[in-house]
Amino acid sequence: MKFDEENLGAALDIFYSILKNGSITRSDNPREFLWYDQETEVREALEICARKQGLILCRYHDAFYLSPGINNPIFGLSNTEIKNSLGYGFKNPEMYTAFFIMHVLIAEFYRDSSREPYLEKVHKNRLLEVIEKKIKAMEALEDLEMTSEGHQFNFKVIAETWNRLPSAEFRPDESDEIKQRGISSKNALVNSTIAFMEKNQIVREHDGAVYLTPRCKAIIAWTYSNEEIQADLRAFIEGLGESGGEGDA
Repeated sequence: MKFDEENLGAALDIFYSILKNGSITRSDNPREFLWYDQETEVREALEICARKQGLILCRYHDAFYLSPGINNPIFGLSNTEIKNSLGYGFKNPEMYTAFFIMHVLIAEFYRDSSREPYLEKVHKNRLLEVIEKKIKAMEALEDLEMTSEGHQFNFKVIAETWNRLPSAEFRPDESDEIKQRGISSKNALVNSTIAFMEKNQIVREHDGAVYLTPRCKAIIAWTYSNEEIQADLRAFIEGLGESGGEGDA
C-alpha cells in the first residue's frame, strides 16, 4: 500500500510522539488528533507503524497509548526482566503468582467485560481478601492441573506459592522506604506486584488504595478483553469464589 507522503509523515510524527512521551492527548496535541480524525491514510499508516514494531495502538477517550504485543523483544519485558523488576528472590512461581494478583486486581475494577472501570479504587486490604477467597475456590476445583493446562496458567503452582507464605497486616502509615516488599509474606508479594505495576505506569497507589492509570484503562479497553485466551482467563478468575461461578467453593 502506498501512502501520500504528507499523511505518512503525519502518522510517523504521531507514532514518534507516543514513543517519546508515553502518550498523546487531544488537549496537548490537537493537530495530531485532527490528522487522525480526518485522514483515513493517517489512521491506517499509524496502525501499520505500530503493528510492524509489535505494538498495539490503544485509545482511551482523547488519548493514545502504545502497548507491547506478546513476546516483543524490544518494547516488552522478558520473564527474566520481569522477575528482576519485581524484586530480589522472585522466581517463576512468585512471578506467576504476581501475574495472578494482577488479574485479580483488574477483575475487581471491571465487571461483565465492560470497557469502563466499575470502581475508582481498590483498597489493598480488600485485594488481599479477594485473593484469599479466589485461591481457596481454586483449590476446591477437582482437577487443578487440567484447569491450568486449559487456561495456560499454572494455578496449582500459584496456590502452593501463596499458601506457603505467612500473612502480615498492611501498615498504611509506613513510608515507601520501609514498606514490606519481596516474597517473605503475602502482603510483601502484593506490595511488590503493585510496585511493579506502578513502575510500568499501570496503576498508582495512594493511602493504601490502588487506582488504574489512564494508560491501563486504554490497554484494557482495547486489548485485554479482545485477546481470546486473556478473556477466557479473566472470566475464569472473575468467577472464582463467586456464587454460582465456575470456581465456587
